[in-house]
Amino acid sequence: MPRILKIKCAKCGTHLYTYIKVGEGRLWHCWKKRIIQDNTTKKENEIKCPKCGNLIGLDKGPYINIKQKSITITK
Repeated sequence: MPRILKIKCAKCGTHLYTYIKVGEGRLWHCWKKRIIQDNTTKKENEIKCPKCGNLIGLDKGPYINIKQKSITITK
């Protein structure tokens, strides 16, 4: 059953994504088509926090590869 997650920067707490998670387990990457709200900044293929500049992940085409320990997740 899909669930909606709020993804925040682990460094400063800024809201980055509202994301629809499908399936069990950890969040290793975010599929772009499941992102409801995107508040990140992008420079080339790097996804960063708009407030503190923390590296969140890398753009890999159809998904964003999340850097572990750079985010916190709330339901």
